[in-house]
Amino acid sequence: MQKKFSLIHKTIYSYEWEAMESYSRVKISPMETLCQAVDYHSITLNPDVPTYYHRDYFGNAVVEFSVPFRHNYLEIISRSEVTNFKPSSEPLKSEVKVGEAAKWFKNFEYEFYDYLYESPFIKFTPAVWEFGKKILAPERKLSEAILDLNHLFTTDFQYRSGATQINTPVDTVLETRKGVCQDFAHTMISLLRARGLATRYVSGYIETYNPETSSGMVGSEQSHAWLDVYIPDFSWFGLDPTNDMCSSDRHIRVAQGRDFDDVSPVRGTFKGSGKQHLKVEVQMRRMQNSPPINKINKFQESN
Repeated sequence: MQKKFSLIHKTIYSYEWEAMESYSRVKISPMETLCQAVDYHSITLNPDVPTYYHRDYFGNAVVEFSVPFRHNYLEIISRSEVTNFKPSSEPLKSEVKVGEAAKWFKNFEYEFYDYLYESPFIKFTPAVWEFGKKILAPERKLSEAILDLNHLFTTDFQYRSGATQINTPVDTVLETRKGVCQDFAHTMISLLRARGLATRYVSGYIETYNPETSSGMVGSEQSHAWLDVYIPDFSWFGLDPTNDMCSSDRHIRVAQGRDFDDVSPVRGTFKGSGKQHLKVEVQMRRMQNSPPINKINKFQESN
């Protein structure tokens, strides 16, 4: 059964003193996938300036723009309507073992190179090796091992906002057992890649409130992070360690890459003498019995 969501992502920069000019690059456009259809998407800027659209190395939609004149604030508003379908659980039927999967990836190293090795936020340290030694033992079935590892982040770790920064090392997260969704995704990716398993970082959103179970989700009402593991001879399979669940029709996928460095929602710089203040608001709501949208404004690549 499909689920349809409306999504608004607001990013507001205010400047202590007028910025003389600024440049921004944003990745806040939902992806088109086999399980996710983008019915409507638009980005509004204030001040209103021309934008340049393209896709990056990982296939993510990128919008770049500059404000070449004095301004007191910058507002970026992304509005989307997305229809989601439940992902297949077929990859979990795989009988391949962890050690066998690592050998399989050796034969396809070039195809998965970016997702097999270290990256800016992913490091293979002694602590990473030691932590994953038992749960990712070579003789274990891969599908069972990744589900057990996913579960560990809700039983042995504590979700705590402010306990870490985006650049907090994985070793610190393993030591303190505290963090947020980005930390848990980076940590789980490090553990899996260190064992030779292709894994990628995913950014997006998760539904705030589930009307079917009357429960909320951790990491909602803001950008969320999870990961994909590639199951040999099947496909990528998503896992959300923050909520101890597989990626679902309640997740909206926006960007993917090696780690957060590849998918940062908003990046930029400004020229000015004062400080800047950032405010981010995310609103994701399920649309009930909504009529089809007539106006379609999906991401378009520039020629």
